[in-house]
Amino acid sequence: MRKTTITLVLILLLVKLSGAQDSIRHRMIFIGDAGEINHKQEEIIPYASEMVLKGKTTVMYLGDNVYPRGVGLEGSSDEVSTRDILRAQYIPMREKGAPVYFIPGNHDWDRMGKKGLAKIKAQWSFLESNQDSLLKLVPANGCPDPVEIPLTDDAVMIAYDSEWWLFPHDKKNEDGDCACDDEQEVIDRMKVLRDKNREKMVFLAGHHPMWTYGVHGGNYSWKDHIFPLTAVNKKLWVPLPVIGSLYPLLRSTLFLNPEDNKHPAYKKLIRAVNDVFSGFPNVIYVSGHDHGLQLIDEEKLQIVSGAGAKQSHAKKGEKSLYSQSEQGFVIVDLLTNGSNRITFFTFADKHLKPAFVFTSERHKL
Repeated sequence: MRKTTITLVLILLLVKLSGAQDSIRHRMIFIGDAGEINHKQEEIIPYASEMVLKGKTTVMYLGDNVYPRGVGLEGSSDEVSTRDILRAQYIPMREKGAPVYFIPGNHDWDRMGKKGLAKIKAQWSFLESNQDSLLKLVPANGCPDPVEIPLTDDAVMIAYDSEWWLFPHDKKNEDGDCACDDEQEVIDRMKVLRDKNREKMVFLAGHHPMWTYGVHGGNYSWKDHIFPLTAVNKKLWVPLPVIGSLYPLLRSTLFLNPEDNKHPAYKKLIRAVNDVFSGFPNVIYVSGHDHGLQLIDEEKLQIVSGAGAKQSHAKKGEKSLYSQSEQGFVIVDLLTNGSNRITFFTFADKHLKPAFVFTSERHKL
């Protein structure tokens, strides 16, 4: 991995952020869809690691941790290379002392293929083999169980595997020792964690966003209409201007994809999760999946940070506070005054920079 060149802008930013450490109770670094080693990913992750505040930072990778089809199974040709992709993400953060969590995404589940459960269990097993209590895949061992991650005495993260809901093949996990075996049990567990933390600030982390103005929300760029084959292979720049426009239309109507939020299974997931947290104002959703950076003010505040290694179209929608199609990541600082400062960092013109800052106030209960 190439060493990040720290420019004067970065140095000034580090000084500014570090100088304000006394006002930060805890910091969360959210990076999604970072599972491909490329030149931007090699810049983003070391840069993000420089943002770690010793003793008060949690790092969460928001799924699609290994492209294109998750961790290679034992003895496979991609066993070593796919594990290297994970190492590229956690080593810089662990070297700074920050705990690192990964949640599964659809690509980690064999890109919704039949080996999905085996691939997830392999990713969990590899991370566990490090014998590092501050390095985990959550939930563990292919289970769907929502997991509570304490942040401060009045803030918590709840992580869950949203792809488990949408996965179209067998996911029976007989040796997983799971607390939850079906969707209702997952919802019941969410309710238990919700009630336990009802007086706290809650960050709900899952790969799939509840709301998005990206491709998975049915929004496409000119590239999708003119060069539709790039959706299959990013190198297939074959112009199909008329036929290409059929791709977004058919994907949104006749050939619904479970990974898009118009699909019935995805809609069911959205309804179920929103019902759990309806009426609880101090909840922020954090997800990846769409390869851009978004902040959406819907029923809840939704952070989309899915641009760790890839980028795709994300429009400025009706409820958008921020939308950007560049690669980058998000930092959320829990401040001593009770508010949450959300900072979006983007990679553009060969530099990473803070692009948007939003402060959300905690509601008094």
